[in-house]
Amino acid sequence: MEGFEDKQNRGLIIFDFDGTLGDTRRNIVTTMQMAIKEMQLPERSEAECASTIGLPLAGCFRTLFPDIQEELIPQCAETYRRIFNENLQKITPEAFPGVVKTLKTLKEHGFAFTIASSRSRNSLMEPTISLTEWKN
Repeated sequence: MEGFEDKQNRGLIIFDFDGTLGDTRRNIVTTMQMAIKEMQLPERSEAECASTIGLPLAGCFRTLFPDIQEELIPQCAETYRRIFNENLQKITPEAFPGVVKTLKTLKEHGFAFTIASSRSRNSLMEPTISLTEWKN
């Protein structure tokens, strides 16, 4: 990186994980469709499910099902979380091309970074470990 001759701490960069560092679209969409099926809600397409990525879970279900009974939303969210955690064993998110190299370069040039996400800490641990293997 030109212009980064001095390797002192340059500051903190905060990244989002889903869709920025890690390609989690397939996991999120598959999980949403499985949760919808388990909750016996009307089927939604891949595109419809993908359009809710980034929203809190309650917002996802409200967007996909505008007439949903409010008392069902916590159960839908819990079903999604359970299935998502199960799917993490089968569908591992991968870093987008160039992400690992970019993170390594930033670290070498004195930047610190962290991840901000609405996901639980546990759901981020495995994918982020694979993203940071370059540290070893």
